[in-house]
Amino acid sequence: MRPCTRRTSRRTRRSRTSCSWGSDGPTVTRPLVLIVTTSLDGFIAETDGGVGWLAPPPASTPADYDELVASIDTLVMGSATYLASLDLAGGTEIFSGKRVCVFTSREGLPATAGVEFVQEPAEEFVPRLKEEPGGSIWLFGGGKLATALSDAGLVDEYLVAVQPILLGDGIPLWRTPHARTRLELVAARAWPGGIAELRYRRRP
Repeated sequence: MRPCTRRTSRRTRRSRTSCSWGSDGPTVTRPLVLIVTTSLDGFIAETDGGVGWLAPPPASTPADYDELVASIDTLVMGSATYLASLDLAGGTEIFSGKRVCVFTSREGLPATAGVEFVQEPAEEFVPRLKEEPGGSIWLFGGGKLATALSDAGLVDEYLVAVQPILLGDGIPLWRTPHARTRLELVAARAWPGGIAELRYRRRP
């Protein structure tokens, strides 16, 4: 099969639909979108998992960002990200009404409504997930899972909010070595507090 994409307007900046070609023509798949916040030097958390360095969220967000989040009905993440969400006040509010798939080899993780624990490799599970009916899929973290899915060519869009801070050390977004992946810039804009939002899509 060869990949294909159905692009949407750059003005709306909505998440596109991706597809692949089979013997019967194109098969529409759900887009997998990485939405993540990093420091300027590429870390998603301090070495102990702390995120106290993050700027407070803005009082309001752009309409197209709200539309993107509203289009999501499934989240995928690693176990460390899941546990960190449980520890944060309001950290699981985003889970409400959504299917949440946590990839883990651990036993005995705390159960949460709507959360399922997946022990199958993400590179095998996610392609089937993308073929199921539904909305967009949010790659919620962390770095190990993001790297694996990006290297497998499964991430369709990358939305990275860069915080105005150099941590110097911490948990990196991308694990090395990782695959060279060419991207196309879709949008770039500034948010309050000095945050820069960069949005890319994977080139076919």
